[in-house]
Amino acid sequence: MGIRLDLHDRVAVIVLDDPKIRNALTVENRISLRETLAPLASDDRVDVVIIAGAEENFCAGGDVRTMGETDPAKIRERMECVAKTAEVIASFPKLTIAAVAGHAAGAGVSLACLCDMVIAEETATFTFSFLKLGLGPDWGLTWSLPRRVGASQAKRLILSRAAIGAVEAHRIGLVDVVLSTEDARRTAMNMAKDLCGGPRESIGAVKTMLSDLDGLRAALKRETAMQLERFPHWEHQEGARAFREKRHADYRLARTVSV
Repeated sequence: MGIRLDLHDRVAVIVLDDPKIRNALTVENRISLRETLAPLASDDRVDVVIIAGAEENFCAGGDVRTMGETDPAKIRERMECVAKTAEVIASFPKLTIAAVAGHAAGAGVSLACLCDMVIAEETATFTFSFLKLGLGPDWGLTWSLPRRVGASQAKRLILSRAAIGAVEAHRIGLVDVVLSTEDARRTAMNMAKDLCGGPRESIGAVKTMLSDLDGLRAALKRETAMQLERFPHWEHQEGARAFREKRHADYRLARTVSV
């Protein structure tokens, strides 16, 4: 379990393979995802990379079981790991496609938005769950989401803790292709095969020109600073406890207890 790599002709499929936790991005998976993707950049056997989730879900986001951390050094280490992996994905010189089925929540949405194209099954759900845990967005979502849907829509989705279906996600530009009958991974594979054989160095040059990596790096630094404040805060501590206890977080109660 963890990260699985499958090669099909000139297409690499990276599968988040931890279905018991809906393919959440554990510490190990964050590192493994980066280490799996990085060498593919110079692998002559690969033209396109697909990122997908095992079984019925794409990615449930961060591993909530490990949240509630208050040690600043450990929080910074966590966020630096996130930033390194996010930058490897965003700066990848070849085409990347996110194939989304089932749930994409929190960092799972961020991961999809870092890819060049997002394909989703009609039954997929995109959940902006950060504030439900008293946290802000990370994995560069404050940079990638406005680039996809515009600043006002990005603000609405994050602040309202929205959960939207693939049809709505397609309407606002979060998803590029929505599928009513075929599954996302099969369609992503067909699309990837059509894209193989292109001018690889030109594609990399165009991606570099369009990527605004300096903007991503600045966003990741802001997100790290924010999470260093949010993780120890009573709001996140209450959110993490509520998740473990399988109840709704009571942020009003947490405020009165903390004062």
